[in-house]
Amino acid sequence: MTQKILIIALTLVVLFSGCRSKEQTVTQTWDPSQVEEVSQIRQLESTARLIEAGKQRMLGNYAEALLLYAEAAKADPRNSAALYYLAKLHAQQGYMQDAQEFARRAVALDPDNKYFNMVLADIYFIQNKNEEGLKVQESLASRFPTDLNIQVSILSTLLYLERYEKAIQVFEHIESISGFNNELSLQKQQVFMEMGRVDLALEEAKKLVSYFPGELAYLELLASLYEENDQPEKTYEIYNQMLELHPNNPMALLLLSDYYRSTGETEKSFSKLREAFKSPELGVDGKSRIMVSYYFLSDEDPSYLEQALELCSILTEVHPEDAQAQAIHGDFLFREGNYEDAWEHYHKAAIADPTELAYWQQLLNVEARLQDYESMLKTSEKALEYFFEQPLLYFFNGLAHYFLKNFNEAVSAFRMGEEYSFGDDELQGQFFTLLGDTYYKLNEYERSFRYYQRAIDLNPDDAYALNNYSYYLSVRGTDLDRALRMSARSLELDPDNASFQDTYGWIKYKMGDFAEARKWIRKAIDNSEEPNAVVLEHYGDVLYQLGEKDQALVYWKRALELDKEGDDVEGVSEFLEDKVREGRLIE
Repeated sequence: MTQKILIIALTLVVLFSGCRSKEQTVTQTWDPSQVEEVSQIRQLESTARLIEAGKQRMLGNYAEALLLYAEAAKADPRNSAALYYLAKLHAQQGYMQDAQEFARRAVALDPDNKYFNMVLADIYFIQNKNEEGLKVQESLASRFPTDLNIQVSILSTLLYLERYEKAIQVFEHIESISGFNNELSLQKQQVFMEMGRVDLALEEAKKLVSYFPGELAYLELLASLYEENDQPEKTYEIYNQMLELHPNNPMALLLLSDYYRSTGETEKSFSKLREAFKSPELGVDGKSRIMVSYYFLSDEDPSYLEQALELCSILTEVHPEDAQAQAIHGDFLFREGNYEDAWEHYHKAAIADPTELAYWQQLLNVEARLQDYESMLKTSEKALEYFFEQPLLYFFNGLAHYFLKNFNEAVSAFRMGEEYSFGDDELQGQFFTLLGDTYYKLNEYERSFRYYQRAIDLNPDDAYALNNYSYYLSVRGTDLDRALRMSARSLELDPDNASFQDTYGWIKYKMGDFAEARKWIRKAIDNSEEPNAVVLEHYGDVLYQLGEKDQALVYWKRALELDKEGDDVEGVSEFLEDKVREGRLIE
């Protein structure tokens, strides 16, 4: 027997040890008229127990309080206060049947006590005996018609039970006692709407506005009800009334914008929306939600793009120091490929709120597309001051160093990223591949090949690791059969990749299969978005081996011109200038 059950059992023993029948229980029919008055001494004893019980209850000693209340009720069965507290404590313990009986007895002894009745009603409701609870409340309400607490309680019950007709009557009664109340008026409107009586909700809203004529929220509600009641002219009238009261109020402007959109007046709609965006009163969060809608709308329908970009400009003009505003503008420009302007806004966002990782990542993405590796290096270093455990930042930092030919620094960044990306196999595999690339540039070929192998072990279908590993094996002239197998697999995974096609062709060249080499490297040239010096040099070498020496010289020259114009980290062979000068293949 748990302590709680023991306490309840002792309480019942104290209360009912005098019962003549063992079948008699706490829930038996109980008539207060049959309870005899006890002596004054017993009454005093009962009162003393009641007082002590109250002290124990206040101290949180509920077990002791229960026993003392039980003793008080035993000393004087007509002690209604003791029964009341027994009801409350039993209800708190979860013994609802016993709590109900104690509360019922307390009410029977003192029918006009509000608190006894309210506790009895609550106990009924807890047991889902809603009709019994409602009867208690109705009885109380009839006896205390001006008690607002009682009226509000019965109103809550009626609303919960969806007795809307009766609830409206109580609303009216409360208003007759206390006067008009805006909160109750709003609730009443909701009830009318639940009843499907939009007309009555509208009348109540008009009454609310008459009491609070300058309250925009109530005017907005009235306008929405006019709209529900299919009265567009009245809706329009209220929106204009809102603007008359509060010129340039952004909410009123937004509502008018929606109204014009619903009537097909798109120019007027956007004009009002533009005015709302110019208002600092409409916060960035509200404007952001609108811009999210525009982002998807302009993606599906380009006709919205001009409006979206205009709103973005207004957004960042009105809120120049807000990071979210700047980032939103950047998102639209980034999607449209305007990377230079997108960079400006992402940069402002990152400076305004450097603790938001997403702003740094977007800034780095833009710099990668712009191939601005100096800027990428500065940005990644700054971001790492705030997020030193973020592997993606080491990824960009290492890439910047790699393309700036700071290969030792690139290795350090990639190794840090590889450590922090533990558990993310895809990202860790990318770091392994990049370490393979970088160690190769440092002429540490064994380390390079070990990292490529780790990348492939982690993800056998890592197409870039397969391609880069196989290419550098072919450059070294080692394990060409294995290189060919890995290159073929990379092409299965990404058949139209020009770089992969060049690798496969170059391995064929190294194996002496010049016809196949020509076919694959030609594909690489045709599939390249821009001419690539290394691929053009490869093609020249193949043509020379096939006897097309004049054409070979043409491709070598083109490769040399591109190499001097660009800053490709891969680079052409050290013999390219000699090939062009002497017009022959040098390896």
